[in-house]
Amino acid sequence: MKHLKTYLSLALTLALCMSLAACGESNEDYGDDGSDYNFYGVPDSFEGLVKDSEQMSNLYVFGGAWRGEGGETLISATSDAGDEVRFALYDADEEVTASGFIQFVPEYDYDYFYNEHDGVAYRSWFDEVGTLYVDSLGTFTKILGDAPGENVGDGDYGHLAGTWYQDAEPGAASILTFDASGSWELLERPGGDGDPTTVDCGTIEVNQDGAGQYFAASAMYEDVVYDFTLVGDDVIYWGGEYDYYQKMA
Repeated sequence: MKHLKTYLSLALTLALCMSLAACGESNEDYGDDGSDYNFYGVPDSFEGLVKDSEQMSNLYVFGGAWRGEGGETLISATSDAGDEVRFALYDADEEVTASGFIQFVPEYDYDYFYNEHDGVAYRSWFDEVGTLYVDSLGTFTKILGDAPGENVGDGDYGHLAGTWYQDAEPGAASILTFDASGSWELLERPGGDGDPTTVDCGTIEVNQDGAGQYFAASAMYEDVVYDFTLVGDDVIYWGGEYDYYQKMA
């Protein structure tokens, strides 16, 4: 019995020491690498997230263009139907590597990026300086600045003026043109290889809720508006499918 008491005393002492050590750890929200400590065992990923428009993530938080550490580009915008915030992740070669919707999961109190390519939802969080972390997908910084085209609210559309070709191909089946006054045209080649023909046109409006985001309102079709996002000086992601256009010199 004496030995048992000694053993229990040592066990209690060890437990107390471990408790004190835990209390002495940093109580900051983030690790040195920007990772959150996730004390509560929230899953970094899980399969089969069901879309729920009532839990749609906040476009103000995620909307716009984000640059990854490896040169990736993350684009987030509201879907054409307005019932979800969608994202598309492009690698440095402008190939889509992940896409899907961003949704708040009340059970875990986190926003998750559901990648429709693999059927997995990935937890996201922000560090104290606003860097976005998405488990397994990357670390991203929002593209902002003082140069024309990088800020929301620029009144001059001269930075958009020019001709933009889908997939940066001079013979592209789809072409966008903009002028400095904010007018635009969408041209397509019949059969993919004919002479470009105007299929829609209209005027540009700045989206105040997203960095580098714009609305292209149609003058030809009632209630038709295209979302597009400007990245840098010469890349546009257009519409709900995030089609890639580049301005050619």
